[in-house]
Amino acid sequence: MRRALRYAVSLFVGLLVTASVAEFSATDHLLTISLFPLYVAVSSMMIAHRRTLISLSRDAAPARKRQAIVGGVGALTGGNLLQTSIPAGAAGFGLMFLGMVTVIADVNDL
Repeated sequence: MRRALRYAVSLFVGLLVTASVAEFSATDHLLTISLFPLYVAVSSMMIAHRRTLISLSRDAAPARKRQAIVGGVGALTGGNLLQTSIPAGAAGFGLMFLGMVTVIADVNDL
């Protein structure tokens, strides 16, 4: 995907997530604003490394078991953060995705 198109899609995703959280949340305005650069960076890196992201999800059984454990812990933690506040939950999921995509980018560079 061309770089300009990737960045345009990333900006759209960042605006969409930030606007959605701002619509459903009346508090934590600074946290809501900080979601924009977080989701722009995550979506841009996911688009850039999409082939590696897809190929890693088709690994052998031990890798799938590890991914299921991480997904379960992430869902439990994200659910608890969402009960605290919507911006905190969105930030938690964004940081989890940022960690995942950073590792995928490192694997892609090997």
